Formats: sequence, structure tokens, C-alpha cells
Amino acid sequence: MNSASLLADAGHSLSDLTSDFVTLYTFRKSRKPPDATHPYGYGKYETIGSLGVSTFLILGALGIGHHAYELLLASLPHEITTGGVIENTIETIENTIDAIVHHENSSQLNPNAAWHHRSDAASSLVALASIVGSYFGFPLLDPIGGILVAGMIMKSGINILITSLKELVDVGMEENVIHRVNNAVQKFQNEEPNVVNFHSIRGRKSGPFYLIDMVVQVKPYLTVMNAHSIEEKVREAVKKECKSVKEVLIHLDAYHHEPHH
Repeated sequence: MNSASLLADAGHSLSDLTSDFVTLYTFRKSRKPPDATHPYGYGKYETIGSLGVSTFLILGALGIGHHAYELLLASLPHEITTGGVIENTIETIENTIDAIVHHENSSQLNPNAAWHHRSDAASSLVALASIVGSYFGFPLLDPIGGILVAGMIMKSGINILITSLKELVDVGMEENVIHRVNNAVQKFQNEEPNVVNFHSIRGRKSGPFYLIDMVVQVKPYLTVMNAHSIEEKVREAVKKECKSVKEVLIHLDAYHHEPHH
């Protein structure tokens, strides 16, 4: 059976298998400890792996979608012009893009394993429905199903691509991570009288980890040894609260100084 939807679902399954191998490799690589060649660790390898997977998904979706589209044109009655089909297709794409943009504005994009498994199940159901419909005398359902599955693969690939690019250009940490770091330091400050204030918490993502820095203001009469001890304790408090934080760079400042920005 030359089924476009079945081919699309098979392509989706193949992309899943490839993604699993890439993810396994980059997962292990990204967790190697820092060394002389990678002083900040190997976290970006996971991001590069995600970027490769997203590219593979997008290219695969384009190929599958093109094949299904050609089958759709071949299945249409001759009185339906190709121009009309193209016009309707462009309109559908525009509506889809508008829906995606609206979704981006209303919620933060965060592709994860749960979404990926849901898309697998959805694409398989679409393929099954298309094949059954084609078998019972609705041949147009098969290429349409192939196009729908290709669209699902494309959306998944674009989501992963956007997230990977954000990490590569060092977009700031999510607000919930900053909030957790802030709470950890605030709790330590309540227990340590020599810590007067803290500010300028910022950071970036490196694969599965976060690299952050901040300013901690202490009382000016502290010795270097005591100040260093406070620095280590702040670092430990942050890492204990946020397991995904790998590095914490702390600038110690005397409380009467103006904040450094």
C-alpha cells in the first residue's frame, strides 16, 4: 500500500528513534565534568543535539508533506485546479501560523518529553484514521492525513529549534528559576547576620544546567576568610535549592558601596 499517512507516521517513528540516539549521546556528553578545553562544562552539547534533531524533523516533515501533497493533487478530480488547491493550502498555512503565534504570545514554549509522546500518539491516530477512510472509499483522506502528520512533525521540530536557539544565544533564565535562587539566598540571609543584601541575580542555560552570577553585600569589617566562607555557603545554599544550577559566580561587595550593575 502506497499510503502517504502511513509513510508519514513511519517517518515520525524513524525521527523518534534517531532523536533517542542523539539524546542519549548528548545526555552523557553534557554531564562530563569541566576540563581544560571546556572550563564551563559540556552542557551546550545537549543544546547542539537538540538543534540537530529539530533540523532533522523539519527536513523530514518537508519531504513527507511534499510527497503527500503530490498524492493529494493526483487524487483530486480534474475539474479542481491546482491553483485553487495551492490557494487553499496557503490560506490554511497562514491560519496555522496565526494560531501558533497566538499560542506563543499566551504561553511560554517548552517542548518536553510529554508533548513529544502526545504528538506520537496523535500522529498514529491520524494515520490510522486516514488509512481506514481510504480503505472504505475516501482516498483523499490518506494524503490529507499525511499532510497533517507532516504538520505535527514540523511543529515539534520548530518548537525544539526555537528553544535550542534561545539557549545558544544565552537568553536569560526563566523567572521561576530566578525566584528559587532568590528564595535560597533570602533564607540564608535570614540566618547569617553578616549578609546585608543581595541583588543582580542573572544567569544563562547551558544544556540541562544553569550558570548564574549575583552580587552579595556583606558587612565591611569581615576578614577575607570570613567573607570567603559566606560566599561558599551562599553557593551551597543555591545549589541545594536548585539542583540544575551548576555554577554560581558571586561578587562580594561591602554594604555601603553603590550596587554594581
